[in-house]
Amino acid sequence: MPNQMLPTMLTLCNFACGLSAIYAVFEQKFVVAILCIGLGLFFDAFDGWTARKLNAVSAFGKELDSLSDIMTFGVAPAILVYEFMLKQLGPIGLGVALLYSIGAVLRLARFNAAQSHLPTFIGLPVPGAAIGLLLSALFLPPWLLVVSTCLLSWLMVSRIRIPHFKKIEVYEEEAHSAH
Repeated sequence: MPNQMLPTMLTLCNFACGLSAIYAVFEQKFVVAILCIGLGLFFDAFDGWTARKLNAVSAFGKELDSLSDIMTFGVAPAILVYEFMLKQLGPIGLGVALLYSIGAVLRLARFNAAQSHLPTFIGLPVPGAAIGLLLSALFLPPWLLVVSTCLLSWLMVSRIRIPHFKKIEVYEEEAHSAH
C-alpha cells in the first residue's frame, strides 16, 4: 500500500482540480476554472507514470483515475463551457454540454471495461477532448462551438485508433532494459 499512496494522492489532486474548477465556474471565475483543469492535466499525466515507476499499478488506481477524469475532463469543462458561452443558446446549449459529458463517461467506461490493455486508444481520450473543448470555447462563436462540441463528443466514442503514449513508454523501457 505505501507504494500506491503517491499515485493515489496525485489522482485525488486531479479530482480536486476538477471539483475546484466547478466551484470557480459558480463564482464566474472562468480563468481560475481553466487553470484548475490545466493543473488537473498535470496530475493526470503523472499519477499513472508514478504508479508504473513505483510498480503500484492496480485496478483500484485505474478506477479512481477514471472517476477523477470524469470530474476534471468530462463534467468540469462541460459546466465551464455551458456557463461561459452555451447558456445563451438555451436548451440546445444545455443539451450539447450534456452530450459532451455523456461522451466522456461512455469513453471512460469503455476504456476501463475493454481497452486499457490495448497498445492504442480507441476514440479520443477524455483529457484531449477537454483541451479541444476549452480551446473551441476560447476561439469559436457559439454555433461553431456547438459543432465542435458535438464532434469532440463523437470522437470520444468513435472507433478511431489513437497512439497510446503510455504503452509506447512501457515498450521503450522494456526494450531499453533488455539491452
